[in-house]
This record gives sequence, structure tokens and C-alpha cells, in this order.
Amino acid sequence: MTDKDAFCENIRFCEKAMYSLAFSIVRNDSDAGEIISESIYRAYGNLDALRNEKSFKPWILRIVHNTAVEMIRKNSKIISMEETSDIPDDSPENYITERLTVREAVNSLKQPYRTVVVLFYYENLSVSKIAQITSTNTPAVKKQLSRARKMLREILKEDFNG
Repeated sequence: MTDKDAFCENIRFCEKAMYSLAFSIVRNDSDAGEIISESIYRAYGNLDALRNEKSFKPWILRIVHNTAVEMIRKNSKIISMEETSDIPDDSPENYITERLTVREAVNSLKQPYRTVVVLFYYENLSVSKIAQITSTNTPAVKKQLSRARKMLREILKEDFNG
């Protein structure tokens, strides 16, 4: 794939997934944006490494993941624990509360659990694609998902029961 228009179209298609992944790792809007920009730059520079255009999404998400991890390693102060979401006042309260509770529960997970949950549930990627993106193996991703589900059950049980 060498066509600039096709590359831009694929980036637009993956934009939300790229942001979700970057944000799940660094938990900061401006850093997530910086990671996405750097990832797009790197991807375009290495476009000849992509053998199959149908594999674009896992390929670009792997670049985003690696760029985010690299950024964290370079600057350990990058992870912000501040809450960044705002609740719109005109939305139904119960729906917003449930969604916010689940989002907070996912955001409270440590790495790599937060990343695998975001990729699996929010981006609908397969376990094998997640393993490819995170440079791990399939059994490790399955174990991380299992542990993350158990942690989320405990977190949500505490939130709703007490």
C-alpha cells in the first residue's frame, strides 16, 4: 500500500481505536494526541513494511502501543491520575452513572490489564490481534483478560454494593 489517500482513509477509520489505546496507556489527552501524531508519522515512514492492507488496523495499533510504551519509559511522570471525563447534565442519570462507573473501573486497572480490556471490549479485537499488538502471546492475553474481568467484577461489586 503506497497510496497516500488510502493511508489517510485507513488512519481516519482507525482514529478512535488509536486514541482509545493511547489514552488507556497514558491517561492524558495531550500525550495521547502526541502519541497518535508520532505513530502516524512512523507508520507513514514504514508503510512499505505493511504487506497486507487488511492488516492495517492491528499494524497501526501496534505502532501506537509501542510509541506509548516508549513515551512512558522515557518519562515516568507522564501518567496522570486525574479524572478527565465530564458528565453532561442533560443525559439520563442512570445510564451516565453506569457508563461512568464501568469507565472508571476500567481506568482503575493497572497495565497490561487496562490495555487488553480496551482492545478487546472497546475495539472488538481478537485475542490473537491483541497479542500481536502488545508483543505477547495468545495464552498471556487470555490470562490478562481473565484476571482483568475478575478485577472488574470486584471493583464493580464494591461500587454497587457499598
